[in-house]
Amino acid sequence: MDQKKINPRIEPINLKANSDKEFFLIHGYTGSSTDFNGLPEYLHKKFNANVRVILLKGHGTSITDLDNVSLNDFIKQIEIELKKDLKRGRKIVLGGYSLGGLLSLYLASKYPVFGNFNVVSPIKINPYGHVPGLSLAGKFRKYWPKFLGQSEVSLRKNAFYYSEMHVNGLKILKECISLVKKNLKEISCPCLSIHAKKDSLGNYKSVFVINKKIKSIEKQGVVFDTKYHDLLFSDKYKDLEKIVGDFFNKVDVFKEKKISPKTVSAIVPAYNEGERIKNVLEILARTKILNEVIVVDDGSSDNTGKITRELTKKYHKIRYFRNGVNKGKAYSMDRGVKSSKSDIIFFCDSDLNGLTSDIVEQIVSPVVDNEYSMFIGIRNNVMQKIFTPFGLNSGERAMHREVWESLPNFYKYRYRIEVGLNYFVKLFKNGFGYKQFSHFQTLKEVKYGFWKGTFFRWWMNFDVAVAFLRMNFYDRFRIKKEYESYIPM
Repeated sequence: MDQKKINPRIEPINLKANSDKEFFLIHGYTGSSTDFNGLPEYLHKKFNANVRVILLKGHGTSITDLDNVSLNDFIKQIEIELKKDLKRGRKIVLGGYSLGGLLSLYLASKYPVFGNFNVVSPIKINPYGHVPGLSLAGKFRKYWPKFLGQSEVSLRKNAFYYSEMHVNGLKILKECISLVKKNLKEISCPCLSIHAKKDSLGNYKSVFVINKKIKSIEKQGVVFDTKYHDLLFSDKYKDLEKIVGDFFNKVDVFKEKKISPKTVSAIVPAYNEGERIKNVLEILARTKILNEVIVVDDGSSDNTGKITRELTKKYHKIRYFRNGVNKGKAYSMDRGVKSSKSDIIFFCDSDLNGLTSDIVEQIVSPVVDNEYSMFIGIRNNVMQKIFTPFGLNSGERAMHREVWESLPNFYKYRYRIEVGLNYFVKLFKNGFGYKQFSHFQTLKEVKYGFWKGTFFRWWMNFDVAVAFLRMNFYDRFRIKKEYESYIPM
């Protein structure tokens, strides 16, 4: 087929169904509406869904028609069609291949779609894409031949694509990557990302970048151990087809999601804090963003329990639990979480001074709004102000319940907990935010006396060091494997 001549057979795909469900698919750069092989027909039949694959500007004709086409041209064209279908009341899942996958992610961050899947979307591109001066080659040569193996050409014999790559493609790709990275955190719909481990263009770690940055609770990353960039025309196609179908079945993608207000539980671990806990609990009980306050008394020998029980009569938000013997801070935190059904957990130490409802709300709100997986309130103690890594071990932090539940149990032990959470969220979740506030903690040396307080401080530092070493030299590699889903050849 002479791909520099207009091919009248290449048209957009529009499979109609008697439903309001729709898969809106976006093909790759120098590809066409045929990029998806038999996937449009499969999705149409399996979900009784409308399926659209529009033909991007400059495609399906001659490669010379890409000479003056920009990323903005593609976005405007897609948005016009997408808005039409949204106005018609369609429940839309966006999907895309390669550059089309990046575009589908960007649009999923802007529009109220029900889901997204993206195939070999190169958020991270391999080294040759970064070669200095490569884009300048366009001044001498616009079209570069694609190096496709005979087997790949054979598999794509019924698909239309340009046999050459336009030099503007790298510029457009980089612009799109930058745009998507800025907006990934706005994606909250179910999201499936698929890549090829040995893809020559996009680095397969793109899958993990996407999953880490998006807000979506329902998400999956799959990496095929193969070299094909075009997985849709490879011996992995049937596996890919099943993965897409199974994922959207599992998340029940077209079901109307009821948006209910998120609930927040404050968890307060306490041990011999009778002199300090009352003020903290009264502040928490009066804080509107909190639905309940759970106190876990870690076997105190003073009047901590008595004071708390009296407050439960005055404030119905407060609930009281007691460990029979001292189990440690992290155990008490875990017991508090298990005693709650809230979406968001706010941990708060019981020995604070200067805590206010406004401080609590400023810590909790960024998590309620899905800006971060976790948010930390840094205290106004001297060392925490001077040295931020110390401040980040603060006990005042809010997080999604799922963060706590997926944290390995090794870190739910005494003082390992804060540093374990910090590295876990940084490496495997959507990251954390933090801000310094005016509240401060009573020093251990003041509570227990100089020598005993110093002993507890160094015990705490030892636990922190153990957690740091374990996460950075063992668990970051072990847990990563659990987050990576590979389909072998």
